[in-house]
Amino acid sequence: MRNLLIATILTLMGTMFLSSNTESTDILYWNPDYRLTWNDFKGEPAYQHTEISALTASGIVHYKGCKDGHINYKVQAYFERKESWVKSEALTEHHLIHEQIHFDITELHARLVRKALSERKFLCGQENEFERFVASLTDAWQREQVAYDLETKHSLDEDEQDDWHLKISQELAKLAEYESAD
Repeated sequence: MRNLLIATILTLMGTMFLSSNTESTDILYWNPDYRLTWNDFKGEPAYQHTEISALTASGIVHYKGCKDGHINYKVQAYFERKESWVKSEALTEHHLIHEQIHFDITELHARLVRKALSERKFLCGQENEFERFVASLTDAWQREQVAYDLETKHSLDEDEQDDWHLKISQELAKLAEYESAD
């Protein structure tokens, strides 16, 4: 049973600056019409970690620049296919739902970042303050990911996982106006 534990790696790239918006097929951006499949987990399993059966690499990225004297940004929740992996013993629908909820938690916190940024403006030259503000928001995302795994016992507590699924779905619905346009 120990080998059926699911772990999540949080890949935070909040300070990542990209000169191009070219999408990679190795990156999935959260989309309400798409659910993860095991085919999305393309990384090599870490067999030396016997207590981990699957790993989701997800994160929140923001692109920023300066326009008309204000910092502009784009916040997205993403999933890294080549960094996410699953061992054969975890190839079940139940475990896949657990991993999807991790990705949904990432999107929830991306929406919270979008909401907070919509309520506060940063001027060009305030990049450091902007970065600190975003980092303070993404800290809560990391804590919630850890709490989810602890409370669901890495998916082993099915009732608790069902509760989390409902909770995150409801929170996403409450923040629907902050869903990414892309």
